[in-house]
Amino acid sequence: SGILWLGSRRALEQSDLFSLQTADATAHTSAEMAAAWRWEQRRRPGRGVFLRAFHRAYGPYFWTTGLFQVANTSLMFANPLLINTLVRYLSGEHPLSPTAAVVCALGMFVANSAKSLALGQYFFRGFRLGLRAKSAIGQLVFAKALTLAHEERSRFGTGAIVSYMQIDASKMGDALPYLHLLWSGPVTLIIATVMLCNFLGVAGLAGIFIMVFSMPLNTQLSRKMGAFTRRTMALRDRRVKFTSELLQGVRLLKLFAWEPSLLEQLGERRTAELKQVRNNLLLGGVMGFFFTAIPLFVTLATFLVYSALGNKLTAATAFTSLSLFQIIRFPLLVVPMMITRVIDLSVVNGRLSRFLNAKGREAVELDGGGDGDSVVGGDAPISLEGHFLSRLPAAAGAPAIELHGAAFRWPETAVESDKGKKKKRRKRSRLFGHGAHHSAESVRSALAEQGSRAEEAARPPTLSALDLSLSRGSLTIVLGPVGSGKTSLLLALLGDMPRLKGRAVLRGEVVYCAQEPWIQNMTLKDNVLFGKPFDARLYEEVLGACALAADLEQLPAGDRTEIGERGINLSGGQKARIALARACYTAGCCPSPTVLLDDVLAAVDAEVGAQLMRECVCGLLSTWGCTVLLATHHAHHAHAAGHVVRLAPDGTIARQGPPSSFADLSQAPSPAITRRAEMEAAAAGGGGGGGGAPKPAGRAKPEAGGAKAGGSIIAAEDRERGVVAMSLWVRYAEALGWLSMSSLIGIYSLSQVFTYGSSWWLTQWAAD
Repeated sequence: SGILWLGSRRALEQSDLFSLQTADATAHTSAEMAAAWRWEQRRRPGRGVFLRAFHRAYGPYFWTTGLFQVANTSLMFANPLLINTLVRYLSGEHPLSPTAAVVCALGMFVANSAKSLALGQYFFRGFRLGLRAKSAIGQLVFAKALTLAHEERSRFGTGAIVSYMQIDASKMGDALPYLHLLWSGPVTLIIATVMLCNFLGVAGLAGIFIMVFSMPLNTQLSRKMGAFTRRTMALRDRRVKFTSELLQGVRLLKLFAWEPSLLEQLGERRTAELKQVRNNLLLGGVMGFFFTAIPLFVTLATFLVYSALGNKLTAATAFTSLSLFQIIRFPLLVVPMMITRVIDLSVVNGRLSRFLNAKGREAVELDGGGDGDSVVGGDAPISLEGHFLSRLPAAAGAPAIELHGAAFRWPETAVESDKGKKKKRRKRSRLFGHGAHHSAESVRSALAEQGSRAEEAARPPTLSALDLSLSRGSLTIVLGPVGSGKTSLLLALLGDMPRLKGRAVLRGEVVYCAQEPWIQNMTLKDNVLFGKPFDARLYEEVLGACALAADLEQLPAGDRTEIGERGINLSGGQKARIALARACYTAGCCPSPTVLLDDVLAAVDAEVGAQLMRECVCGLLSTWGCTVLLATHHAHHAHAAGHVVRLAPDGTIARQGPPSSFADLSQAPSPAITRRAEMEAAAAGGGGGGGGAPKPAGRAKPEAGGAKAGGSIIAAEDRERGVVAMSLWVRYAEALGWLSMSSLIGIYSLSQVFTYGSSWWLTQWAAD
């Protein structure tokens, strides 16, 4: 092909590779898998089985692939028959014309060629299906993680979710190419055994007895492997979760010099995981040796019994039997691998089914926008109880945000318990037969669970008695003391906080900007666009309104400057304004969206805050007809809003209404609106105090050690080209250990000598 021709002349680059077909693209595979899982959920709500949904999505492709394995298995037995005919012809045992002999030789060539083509297509389609499975499962898990209820997200944790997307998806994809061996292996064994009995008579049954007697040991090893696999994946989830938490809090960790103690804890988790991985590998080695030795014992026992019965071993019988034994060897060799794959699939199916069936947010997606009477699509009234979302904007003058008698509460934080001790107690009870003690313990645990539920129900709600109606295009500011629930109110509208009662309705595309900025490791421009198509006019408007124009002059490559992970090379104010710019750019791409801003002014000074309120919140967003809900502790900005909501410390609405109805709010114009105008007027008049133009908004200097020249802070990856240097092979051998390396090479060479020696031995035996 063209790629092979190009690769023979120079090293291939990413741009040389061809694009994926549509059927292999992530968008297509994830859509198929998501549709299949929705079908499974409709059939069995809350009890869906992942593998059943996967079969619905990819079953036809999987079984079509199996047809190539049927062809491969059928052609596999042509060789022994043709070998027997040709060897008998050459030894003079079977009269055959030269033409027929040539036809037999050509038949072997054609059969082997067709077999190779069928086997190649089988594995090509199998690995292709594995690739689709990996991408589809990763997307399905990611989509589910975004819609998980808060308590479920806390229960699973980031580590487990990452493990589902990477490790479980890989195990599923790696198992698919070999699944058809589950039926082709036994079929091959049965046919080969029947042919052996036909050529060797009763002696062929000797090998069958050995295989039958090995099944109990096979069962025990399989059970042990399943238990080891489950333990390994559980320990890996714990280690990944702990590592993610360390990386997220690495700055705090460094400030308090907690590295030694936390590294020790991480080492303990890694040691426990590696110990379990070692047990897995040791057991896998035992299984591999066991199933590698079985074909040898089968061959030895068959020929010994054949000779003991007084039969003469001819060349035709020997080579035909050897060919059949080679056929038997492959299914027996892949048995341990298939057992491991099936166990992995069983574990993965349980884990993914449990995760995908987990409770999601209760928010109900509506088909249309609302009108003033809370009617969706003009006909279907919204229930008095529930949380409802509509992507269509509210009608002009209709409420875009509604809360009626709503109450919300954060679930109690789950604390990890020592499960190991519980497991040991349960195991000890089963071992010594303490049934009464086990029953009493179960009763106590059930009572404790009931008590915890009652205690949870008795806890006061975080937010309660919320009645709020905000019309489309309005600006509402939420005030309140620290801990009163301003952030919780926004998260409750998004569906992150569990609803206890009442009704919540949110209409229009939702744009949310969190108090803690979320910055990606990409250029400033890409952080603002966030995957949206580039609009030069909109982009310039957003940068100006968010006071980022002056910052672009300071950055080495302007808006193409690469921003480090979590915005490490930016100041707090710069990160806040970039996050706000991303929200504004997204809002500019949607018709009349609902924008939720969580104290976006907290990280900037008063001057920049005034500019953001005037040009962004009261400027761009108001011009676009956005419904804005801003939570802030800056009460002096309240007069810029049309509606003010003040929360009480207990999470209720203490008061709401127009700013003029709040006696404690100054009637003077807001400093956020007037301060910059006063500074500009003073500068223009050249008044005393040093005069001069005011400092441009947002000229916060990035932290030291930021972007390198050209705007990039991470060097582009490079790779070595050409032949691997001998020094690398020496280093690899030193890392492995010269004794281990020599032992591996010696043992492998010895195994090859024995493999070819067995054929030579059969030749000598048949000649005698």
